[in-house]
Amino acid sequence: MKYRVGVLSGTAAAAGFHLAGLEPTVTDSPDAARRVLEEMMEDASVGVILVQEDLAPDLGVSSPRHTRTGLPLLIPFPAPASSARPGEAEAYVTELLRRAIGYRVRLQ
Repeated sequence: MKYRVGVLSGTAAAAGFHLAGLEPTVTDSPDAARRVLEEMMEDASVGVILVQEDLAPDLGVSSPRHTRTGLPLLIPFPAPASSARPGEAEAYVTELLRRAIGYRVRLQ
């Protein structure tokens, strides 16, 4: 039997899964996440469920695990975090422009 990958993520991570060819179920609410995860676990076509760990802290999904039948395998992944500090993005773009055109550009 062919199984599919289910993805339960927040809005910030959804774009990456779309680019990877997966269709994530998007929610930012732990209550909605619980309902969606239960539905995914009952779906016989789902073999792996990727769960954003901050959406399911009370579900005990902190490490890979499987159900009594072996499927689906639940795999948590960390929520995306922005490491950019204020002004860092602007400095990066300014440097790219300087390299491309050879002049320092002031962004306003």
